[in-house]
Amino acid sequence: MSQTTSSTPLPTTFAIVGAGPAGLVAARAFRRYGLDVEILERWDKPGGLWNIEQPGSPLYETCNFICSRDFGGFIGFPMPKDYPIYPRWDQIRDYVHDFARHIGADELTRYGADVAEARPVSDERGQYWVVRTADGDEREYRGVVYAGGAQWDPYIPQIPGEETFTGKIIHSAHYDSPDQFRGKRVLVVGAGNSGVDIVCDAAFHAKKAYLSTRRGYWFFPKTAFGKAVPDIFQGVAQIPATSLFDTPDFPAAVELITASVGDLSNYGLPQPDHAPATTHPIANNQVLHALSHGLLEHRPGIERIAADTVHFTDGRTVQVDLIVLATGYDLHVPWLPEGLVPEVEGHIQFQLGALAEGVPGLYASGVLHFADCTFSMFDELVNVAAADAYATVSGENLENIQRLRDEYRPNLQGDFPFLKVRRNVNQVDVPTLRKVQEELRNDFGIEIPIYPGGDDFYDHPARSAAVAV
Repeated sequence: MSQTTSSTPLPTTFAIVGAGPAGLVAARAFRRYGLDVEILERWDKPGGLWNIEQPGSPLYETCNFICSRDFGGFIGFPMPKDYPIYPRWDQIRDYVHDFARHIGADELTRYGADVAEARPVSDERGQYWVVRTADGDEREYRGVVYAGGAQWDPYIPQIPGEETFTGKIIHSAHYDSPDQFRGKRVLVVGAGNSGVDIVCDAAFHAKKAYLSTRRGYWFFPKTAFGKAVPDIFQGVAQIPATSLFDTPDFPAAVELITASVGDLSNYGLPQPDHAPATTHPIANNQVLHALSHGLLEHRPGIERIAADTVHFTDGRTVQVDLIVLATGYDLHVPWLPEGLVPEVEGHIQFQLGALAEGVPGLYASGVLHFADCTFSMFDELVNVAAADAYATVSGENLENIQRLRDEYRPNLQGDFPFLKVRRNVNQVDVPTLRKVQEELRNDFGIEIPIYPGGDDFYDHPARSAAVAV
């Protein structure tokens, strides 16, 4: 139990909760400002969900990274060139472990520290935080960073009649291996990236496989013209010129790739009711292969379940043994006082994905969603938190930071017509975010790495002077 007196100085160390990718980039960003950090990790190694053996990890044996080798990594720390275009989960695990060693994470981390409670304190010394771990230990910190990841709390919708089901219903978080499908009739609900991966495993290993979605979605191949499709869609890779066409601009590239898939009804899929990219794009070659070869069938949304029979909204039925709910995840912070951070449809809300509005010293890393280079985007955004933390303890640039906290509320979805669905609550329009980052640099004096590029950003400390207490 911590004890303080009026003469005890304010703590200067910041607690970073979680040693996964979001926590590791937070530690590096804070250290760049000369700030002291302690990473609190409940397990015995860094890596977060990429450690497949950790309880609650949503990874499965056939999982691959959804971002590419060339544009999905940490800033200034590229993935090995001998990795495939889309690395396997174990390659990403090894890469994250290598990055942890690169930044000296072991020296910064208290392993086996399962955070049970973090609460803000204000007394005669000023504002700070007290963090209690599950073993009862309490310590003081100047601030706290939530970096616990966004895929630990499965969202499980209620289905009429599910209590009568004679088979088994699991969330995709509890899927491990195609062995779970052998000899079974399998229905996968939801077409996120995990959903289509898992339904492909079912298509190739189950007795029968079905995919249920309430609406039509755009399906894209993972590669086109030798390039990763997400990289093309984000403008960091280009379709090369050929004898048939010059290098297409972005709209033409999207049109070309969409046309290469063709009429989705040919695969037994419904036509999308929205423009491409208005929800997270589905990039998967195998699902189109499975559909076109009769290994997989599509069904619409579920109306109800009765015994072993699933009734769909179009009147059709199928008999199944196993239902996998690939319905995504909510994002809560269970160790914060209830209501301290607002939520929208089960997703915590942080200003710019980094600052808790009206709660000094509380930050986040990795809570926004984007169809882009995941680790680098975590890195860019957490530099807003690091700049705020440095201004708090040093007083430098504090006027700009306070103005940002009080006045700056950009809509990170911009004018892009994202679908109004649960999975898009924290979705970000990347071109809009790029414009916001320029404003952060130019109007608020916040240093943010530019990616691709910016490989030497962390080679130069942001400040050399010691911070004040």
